[in-house]
Amino acid sequence: MSLKDELSKFIPKGFGKSKKKATSDSTELTRAANEEEATASQQQQRSDKTKPKQKNASSIYPGLSNNKKEKHAGSPQHTAQEEAGNDTADSHLLESSIPVSKYIVLPGNKKAISTLTWDASGDILCSGTRTGEVSLWDFSRMDGSFQATRKFHPYEEGQRQQIRMARFDSEGTRILLCSSADPRAKLFDCTGRFIREFKRGDMYVRDMRRTTGHVAPLTCVDWHPGNTHRFITAAADSTVRVWDCERSSGQERVILAKTGLRNTRLTISSCAYSADGSLIGMGQVQDGALALWPAIEGKSRPAHQVDKAHAPGSDISLVFLPDFQRILTRGTEDSTVKLWDIRKISSPLAVATEMHAAGPESDLALSPDGRLVVAGLARPSTGGNNLKSEMAVLNTSDLSLVQKIVSPFSSGDAINICWHPRINQIAASSSEGSACVLYNEDGVRGGAILCANKKIVKRQAIEATGPIITPHALPLFKDEPRQSSAGAKRRRETEMLKSKPGMPQYGHGSGGNIGVNETQHIMKSIIKDTIRDEDPREALLRYASVAEADPVFISPAYKETQDKPVFDEDFDESETTPAMKRRK
Repeated sequence: MSLKDELSKFIPKGFGKSKKKATSDSTELTRAANEEEATASQQQQRSDKTKPKQKNASSIYPGLSNNKKEKHAGSPQHTAQEEAGNDTADSHLLESSIPVSKYIVLPGNKKAISTLTWDASGDILCSGTRTGEVSLWDFSRMDGSFQATRKFHPYEEGQRQQIRMARFDSEGTRILLCSSADPRAKLFDCTGRFIREFKRGDMYVRDMRRTTGHVAPLTCVDWHPGNTHRFITAAADSTVRVWDCERSSGQERVILAKTGLRNTRLTISSCAYSADGSLIGMGQVQDGALALWPAIEGKSRPAHQVDKAHAPGSDISLVFLPDFQRILTRGTEDSTVKLWDIRKISSPLAVATEMHAAGPESDLALSPDGRLVVAGLARPSTGGNNLKSEMAVLNTSDLSLVQKIVSPFSSGDAINICWHPRINQIAASSSEGSACVLYNEDGVRGGAILCANKKIVKRQAIEATGPIITPHALPLFKDEPRQSSAGAKRRRETEMLKSKPGMPQYGHGSGGNIGVNETQHIMKSIIKDTIRDEDPREALLRYASVAEADPVFISPAYKETQDKPVFDEDFDESETTPAMKRRK
């Protein structure tokens, strides 16, 4: 290879050749710019492949431009206004769910109604008074007079024991009652027929866990939400007892309340199962404590306990919320309603004050969705009798006041309240002896809606209350039964002829059938009774020879085995007789 060939490798091929002249300078500039742009775009594509992809705001929020999003993020005042609007709409929704458009008043006696309870369907309302009378209001059978369909006294009518609490089971077939003066709970069916009475404990046993029942008056009863055969009772003997309604011999479990007070028997003012039946809540009067016990057996200590949850001496009522985590309590002495979280129960989440209770029976009632709670309020003492009692509706999230309902009672305070979960109706009792039911016309058909528009049935002045039975008018009870044929009549006459007449009675008295004459009566009074002058020893010895000759009882039994008696003939009585008693 020559040197020329070696140098040709380093010389460009177009070296020395003439180039084409550009048409214009602008074309050259455009071409250079396009080449630079293409190169930059290729580099950008390579860098995009290596970097993670970011989502566009328009893809996350369709229809929302970047400008609007930036404006919304930079205006906190607009967000606060929207939240306030949502809260207002929510409060209006809660108020619309309260049934207050219509009401009916159920007449009663002049004594206060201390307890109310609905059945599962909402067609029967049961009430108990402080005079011991229980009334059943069957709305499907009532007319426009709104009179109770049945009234009865479950306890002795003469004692007039207060019906402290009545509760329907979850099926609405049985009613459980407790009295303020009896340690025994009683079970009735939905028509008021008595079923069973449960056992009383031994009041002389000091250990309350050893008794088979309560030894003090009952204060509260409650059914298990998932088991229709199990219920609990609370009393003034520091215990809550678990029962089986099919057994009246004794309880299944005893829960003994814990307290820091010494030598004090506590009064358990209320007890209730949680919504899932896993906890048993109880309120203690003397120390104002709230205790939560596991529903399973074998636990000797509460799962949670808050000492002085309310003022000491308060009758505490409690209700569990449907979320299984919160609980509401009400105290009569401090006039407060408190919201507790089971997960952090050391202090209440919220407190509502000035909730003045009308008595120890005042309680709380939850709405069907658990977002509202109703509490009956006592009338102010300074307002006189012209003021009507009210019912406060609170929000269960923060115990804020949603609405105050003026009760339709002419006088008296609202005591006991029930809010039915299915038909959305509120029943309330008063201290004047009447009750009322609040409802909405567009609600579920049932309860007070069934009889609200019925007319009063007019009854006649003379009306038979029932069938008249005259058994003696029947042929069976007549002296001469009706003869069906001539042959039967002849047979009866023949039997009468064959019957043997009674024999005459002889003898004085004849066993009391014949009276004695006057002479016998006089002779009995003249003859002297000389039995007191006879010697009893001589009278018995008359029969000694007869007993030896013909023994009947003891002697024949030992006739073959009796040993021959051997007497000590040399015995001197003077040797054993004391000197002072010997004859001189």
